[in-house]
Amino acid sequence: MNKESGSEHVYDQSSSNIERTTIQDITCDGDIIAMGSNLYRKSDLIKILSENNGLAYAPQHQQSTARKLANPVPLGLASFSLSCLTLSLVNANVRGVTENKLLISTFMFFGGAIELFAGLLCFVTGDTYAMTVFSSFGGFWISYGCINTDQFHSISAYADDPVMLQNVTGFFLAGWVVFTFLVLMCTLKSTWGLFGLLFTLDLTFLFLCIGNFIGNNNVKMAGGYFGIISSCCGWYSLYCMLADSKNTYFPIPATTMPNFPDA
Repeated sequence: MNKESGSEHVYDQSSSNIERTTIQDITCDGDIIAMGSNLYRKSDLIKILSENNGLAYAPQHQQSTARKLANPVPLGLASFSLSCLTLSLVNANVRGVTENKLLISTFMFFGGAIELFAGLLCFVTGDTYAMTVFSSFGGFWISYGCINTDQFHSISAYADDPVMLQNVTGFFLAGWVVFTFLVLMCTLKSTWGLFGLLFTLDLTFLFLCIGNFIGNNNVKMAGGYFGIISSCCGWYSLYCMLADSKNTYFPIPATTMPNFPDA
């Protein structure tokens, strides 16, 4: 039996007169609520409250549960990891490949549009950090695809001055070094997979930036290898989020960093 003590005013309407009484003790036993010496059914009180206050009171078992939204973070990780892996293989000159024209559609649509879409879905779920990161990198992939599309004449405009092209590309990458470092600092209490992704990605941008400024292909290749590692961290984080005992025999729990928040 639950009991609440206090001074409350209850209005008992009889015909056109309203009598105000003071109730000192309120007790509840199952579906019966006792107010002073008067007994009421809980369902009747709920009905009266709903009719007079316009509130949709209902027993707990009859209340509709909130609709559960899917987690868009794995989609953003999949989009980023695949695009980062393919571009980094080209930057590292793996198997002698140095031209990335075939991958432009991947950068713009899967790396760009899908990742931007994942970021907007994170807005719906209230994840400000993921919304900012995924939407920003979605913009990166779209802009990088446009830079390498001949119709935009971004590269051909520097045909007479390749050094200027290297410098302006370095400026572009330097901005992403700063942005990636800032979002990296926000992963110090998250998982090791996410931290490793952004840490190696920041090194990727840094080495590519330096390689363009000094015109050294070996430095840019080093950036490509760091990009491969970054994509592997993304694949790991993706699998940790998707795999569980309901869909696989090989789930991998995400390894959390020190001071990881419990809630």
